[in-house]
Amino acid sequence: IVSAKVIDELDKLKVTLSEEDRIKVQRALKNINAVIDRRNITFEIANTRLLPRDFDYRSPDNMILAVALKYKEDNPILLTSDNGLQLKARTVQINAMSLKKFLQNNKTNACDVFITSPYAGAVYL
Repeated sequence: IVSAKVIDELDKLKVTLSEEDRIKVQRALKNINAVIDRRNITFEIANTRLLPRDFDYRSPDNMILAVALKYKEDNPILLTSDNGLQLKARTVQINAMSLKKFLQNNKTNACDVFITSPYAGAVYL
């Protein structure tokens, strides 16, 4: 499951980054687009009413977190290298870790996985 906000943020990055990073972002978007149907990728829109009142509902990170909260009962894992987002996830009892740690632990059980990364080019689907 991919938060629609992740795609939105990646799309914004391709016009603000250096040429090298822009290529990474474009590659990430192309990879996601190429495997949507083959890998059963679904996109979710944030329901910001699920966020604690202390959280800014306009924050992109919090919108991503709101998607994870939709699946809280399914014990999702939010993948992000953003330490702030990892901490926010933990405050609402959502498991969070970096993609690198996830792959090292090989936790491929029946859980929903949320992918978020400023340069999701390292995500090979």
